[in-house]
Formats: sequence, structure tokens, C-alpha cells
Amino acid sequence: MAMDDAPETAEIADFLRQHPPFGGLSDSELATLIRAMEIRYYRRGSTITSAGEPNEWFSIVRSGAVELRLGGSDLNARLGEAGCFGYPSLLRGGHAQNEAIALEDALVYRVAKPAFLSLVEAHPDFRAYFEIDEASRLRRAVDSLRATAASGRELQDLGAHASLQSLIGRRDLATGRPDMTVSDAARLMTQVDVSTLPICDGETLVGIVTDKDLRRRVLGVGLDLSRPVSEIMTASPVTAVAETPILTALITMAERHIHHLPVTDTAGKVIAVVSSNDILSQLGSNALHIAKAIGAASDSQGVAQATGQLPQALKGLVGAGVDADHVSRYVSTIGENAHRRLLQLGEERLGPPPVAYALVCFGSLARAEQALGSDQDNGFVFAPGYDPALHDGYFEDLARHMCDGLNAAGYRYCPGDIMATNPVYRRTAGQWLDVFRGWIENPDPQAVLESTIFFDMRAISGEAALVDDLRKQVFAAAASDRIFLSFIARSAATTRVPLGFFRNFLLHDDADEGRVLDLKKHAIAPIVDIARTHALARELTATNTAERLKAAADAGSMNAEVADDLIACFEFVRDVRFRHQAEQLSRGEPPSNNLDPARLSRFDREHLRDAFRLIRDQLDKLRGTFAGGVA
Repeated sequence: MAMDDAPETAEIADFLRQHPPFGGLSDSELATLIRAMEIRYYRRGSTITSAGEPNEWFSIVRSGAVELRLGGSDLNARLGEAGCFGYPSLLRGGHAQNEAIALEDALVYRVAKPAFLSLVEAHPDFRAYFEIDEASRLRRAVDSLRATAASGRELQDLGAHASLQSLIGRRDLATGRPDMTVSDAARLMTQVDVSTLPICDGETLVGIVTDKDLRRRVLGVGLDLSRPVSEIMTASPVTAVAETPILTALITMAERHIHHLPVTDTAGKVIAVVSSNDILSQLGSNALHIAKAIGAASDSQGVAQATGQLPQALKGLVGAGVDADHVSRYVSTIGENAHRRLLQLGEERLGPPPVAYALVCFGSLARAEQALGSDQDNGFVFAPGYDPALHDGYFEDLARHMCDGLNAAGYRYCPGDIMATNPVYRRTAGQWLDVFRGWIENPDPQAVLESTIFFDMRAISGEAALVDDLRKQVFAAAASDRIFLSFIARSAATTRVPLGFFRNFLLHDDADEGRVLDLKKHAIAPIVDIARTHALARELTATNTAERLKAAADAGSMNAEVADDLIACFEFVRDVRFRHQAEQLSRGEPPSNNLDPARLSRFDREHLRDAFRLIRDQLDKLRGTFAGGVA
């Protein structure tokens, strides 16, 4: 049907305006496009465009579904409502590379080649949309989300993305010298009315002294006030530069359990001291209060009460437009604090541990990528000298205290029982190494699938060197075994990318939530798998996914542009997940990784489709690189 004879021109215009990039066209440009359009109906299974033949049409799916097969055989994409195809051959002036087949009965808008190319030439944004690939669109989408969030922040006045520079006052900063007496330091702090005094050797910061130090290290122990202040100061304090984002500073303070952060200029000279109260006043959030409350908790119930504020804090951070990486790192920091405090409380109740050990976490917490609703994945790594007959009773009780407390604090018991309460996950470093070597030297598809979480490990309390040394040996063994790496790559490549049906997504049935899209399983986990495989292959020490991808690019294991694409993809899908979880909380629902695509905006739906295509392509490349192209 030619559009000159069609009465539904207005309806078509309304439809196009709802989808990128047509929404950016003027009324006259849209009218020109529609005048050059014809409507075609294709029965299921019929061919729309043949591979290798000239193509004269830019096509838009109005309803139904269309499958693109590269060269007529290999599945390239499945398109639903508003999906576009045919444009690559029009832009490059060659024959069609894809065969387009109606996967379902489909109604297709077809625009003649001259009209499409004329609009491409006249409208830069329209041209850019079709010239760039999915990954580039994702990077633009992330930038767009940040820009949109910036507008919201101006209204909410939360200032989460401002730098520490915005907290620094104009008055001169008072500093002390390491050889001045405690009495002189206290007198100076009183005169200038500060609770924290930087101690400098010349212009070099060497320590800080706080009111708390004076109470605990001087008055509390009766120290001679004529002693040098260097004896009571906190030496080599953690610092930040003035350009550091406030959110980064908040996470640093929560991670290090500190309440004052010296700020330096580019030359390293201290120019201010920012307190946790300064940040809280700027954010207008309880985000840092949670970390402080966990540290002050006197029992497991106190830890649970503190972590109970996390959902509200997450809503505030998401509402303030904080990017997904910072939100995830913050949520992970609270999780780490809960683990540490419960372990400390357990040791206070049971007495000092009889042998040196480390608390090791696996999975998302190890990667600093937690979201709400995470379960526990932890274990103990013991130093040589551990004797189960003598020591395991203590550590069994300690593990039970910690894991029960974590469950009460919202970190569910692991369904697979990967917890320190399970004696299988209480081992010496040597025993852990033997387990890993067993997986590496005798790989089994199911065992590899179940063991991948353990290759994301990090110590969060105790003797961290035990875990650091273990990880180095494990990664060295993995990197030298190509067969094992092929199993890891094949395991990753089995991920079913949910493209093609039900408005571009393959859905699964959840007993509680109905037909949903699992963002963790189908979007986040495969990117984690890709990064992990490259980290194992190159013995990369990073655990965080984005850091692994950057390190893989630096090591030559991955193209730098591909790494950037995957990082943008990872940021986008996690941003969608956090916004989804914040919306669930607002509706009084428990947070999950499952979402109903019907609730997605068109912006999110289109860019999730781009994300899934990128993930599928990179899983294929991973399989080809490490698994010989065999899944």
C-alpha cells in the first residue's frame, strides 16, 4: 500500500515519534519520510530481503517479528516492534548481507532508498543513529542517563556528583608540626575551633590528630602532655584530591572506617579536611550513617537495624542520579562492613582466634558489585598450623554467629550452602589450592559451571595475604592450562541471550513475578564471565569486572574499544537494575533482578536490545578465542 493513498498517516507519525531516532525529526521531515513509505504484510516464514542481492528499502517493523540471518544462514538478530533493518547496505552502497525472514506474521513499513539517504544526508543525528553500532549507542545512552540525572539533581539539590572542592571553605587551614607537644596541639585546635588538625613536615602531610585521639590516646591513658604529637597522631592518613567526587569520598570513608579525610591539591599540599558530617550535609542522605551505625553496633541486632536502612539509602542514591558503579560499590561496602562487624562481635564473644585466618568472600561482593537481595558467599582460609581437631569447633561457632547475623541483616543464606558454616569452605590455604587445582587440571563441564564464582575471591577481614597469595597461585595455574580456559569459555558461552521474541526479549516464568527478564542471569553475569575469562588467561589481579576489562585491554588480551563497549554495556544494564529495584521498593515490593519488560521505557527497551546484541557477539568471540569456536 503506497502512503499517498493511506488514511493512517497520522497514526504512523505517532508511532514513529515514540521510537528513536524518529522522535528527533521535525514534522516536515517525518511527513517526507512517510510519503516515501509503503506498507507491506509478510506471512510467517516468507523472505523480505535476500542476502547477496541489491536492496532498495529501509524497513521498520510495525508489528510481528523479523529474523536477520547473516549470509542467509547464521542468526544475526531478531527484531520486534520498531526494529529497523536494511540500512547497512543502503549506507555503504552494496548488496544486502542479511536475509530478512518473517519470524511471525509481520507488518513492515518500507521507505524507498532515495528518501532514506536524503534524510540521512540532511539530518546529522538521524545519520549518526544508523552509522554507529550498538556499543556506541550504549555509550551515548549512558551519557544521556547521566545528563538526565544531572537535571534531576539540580531539582533535588543532593549534590552527589559534586567534587570535594564544593565542601572546602575559604578560610586558611591550620596545621601542626610533628615535633610540637600534645598540649600545644590541643591548644591550637581550641584556638582555631577545629576537631581535626593536620600534622605536616614542611608542606608534606604526615598525620592527623582528632578530638577522639586526644580523648583515647592522651586523656584516657594519662599520657604526658609534653610528649610530641607524633606519638598520638594517625600517621600516613588516607587522602583525596579536591577533584574527587563526593560519592567516591563517601565510599572511601565507609571502606576505611574513617570520619575525616584530608584534601590535597595537585602538588600534594593539604588544603582542607572534610568530615563525614560535611558529606552528609551535602548529600542529605543517611548513606554514611549506615556504615557508622554498623561499626558502632554492639550485637547482631544492631547490625541488622543499620543494614535495614540500606534500601532507603539506595533509593536516595538512585534518585540523585548516582551512576551504577558508585551505587554498587556503596552497597558492597555496606555488605563488607556487616561481615567485618559480625566477625568482630563473634570474636569478642568467643575469644581470640586460635590460629591466623582470613574471611574470604566470593562472587559479587568480592567484585564490589552487589545489589540488593544478594545472598551470602563466604569461607575461611587458615594459615599453616590449623588443626581441625583443635580449632574447628571455634571457627564453626564463629561462622554460625556471622552467617546467622548476616541472614538477619538481609544477606540470605546461600542456596548452594557456600558459606563458612559449611566445613567444606573452611580450609587452609594449601587445601584451598588443592581444590582449585583439581578443578583446573580435571575440568568437568558441570563442575566448572559451579566453580566459577570461586575465581572471584577477595579477603575482607583477617590475614588478607593468605587470600592474595592463594589467588596468585590459582590464576597462574589457570593461565597455563588452555584446556581449562576452554571449559571456562564454553561455560560462559552457554548463556542464552534473550533476544528475539515477545517484543525483542525471551522471557522466563517466575513463580512469584510471572513472565520476566532476568537482568542478572542474561545481562550482568555474561559480562562478568567474559571479564573473568580474560583475567584468568592473563593472570590479572583485578577482581572488579570493569577493572578486569580495562586490564585485559592493557594486557592485549582484548581490543581497547571492545573493553570500553562492554564497560558501557555493564554500566547501562546495572543502571536499569538499580532503577528497577528502587521502583520496586517504592511500590513496597522486595527488590529482585527480574523485571517485566512492559514496565520499561522505550529508551531502556531499545538500549537493552543493543546490550544483548553486544553481549551475544562478545560471547561468540570468547568462544572462538578460548574454546576453539565450540560451545
